[in-house]
Amino acid sequence: MKKTIGVILVFGCGLAAAVSVARPASADGTLQANVGPGFSISLTQNGTKVSSLAPGTYTIDVTDQADVHDFHLVGPGVDQATSIEGTGTTTWTVSFTVGTYQFFCDAHPTTMKGSFTVGTPPPTTTTTPAPPPPPPLAVRATAKAAGHVVTVEARATRTASLDFGLWKGTKRVAHKTAKAKAKTVRLKAPAAGRYVAKVVARAGGKTARTSVRVTVK
Repeated sequence: MKKTIGVILVFGCGLAAAVSVARPASADGTLQANVGPGFSISLTQNGTKVSSLAPGTYTIDVTDQADVHDFHLVGPGVDQATSIEGTGTTTWTVSFTVGTYQFFCDAHPTTMKGSFTVGTPPPTTTTTPAPPPPPPLAVRATAKAAGHVVTVEARATRTASLDFGLWKGTKRVAHKTAKAKAKTVRLKAPAAGRYVAKVVARAGGKTARTSVRVTVK
């Protein structure tokens, strides 16, 4: 009677140990990565495309079915890749932390790619760049005479207040103003002779000047 009981007890302990060892591991931490045979690349979990994951350690079963592609996974703390020339299967164990991860083919990174987030990445802030400063103020001018009429064409680097003057020595004999970036005006000379057409441009507290000589016949 004692012998029989002893056998039952030993058998029961052995059964309990066997059940503990044979308990299957959870499949929640396993991902499937695939590249090829065509121009396809994917990362799934239980048949569903991975778009977000919880932080933690994951097993990735990688299947590379093309000798012209690879599967490259990068992100915070992770940089794993198969070879472009090789094919076959491999298994990676990776630890994902909060952030954004990307996978792509190094041979075709713009067309074969994907990404997913882990945890809740910090919000991205978009900063509107400051507008570029205006170009330095400068002005150019040309002048030509037809009879007693002098045509002055001025062009500034930006919109400005333009002051046109036709000068004979120290005396201004004709004058016009305009607000523009480019402007053409006609100034009348009182008589034949040599004149100077002067243009002054003002904008944003800056001043630029130019002058051009012209002969009126």
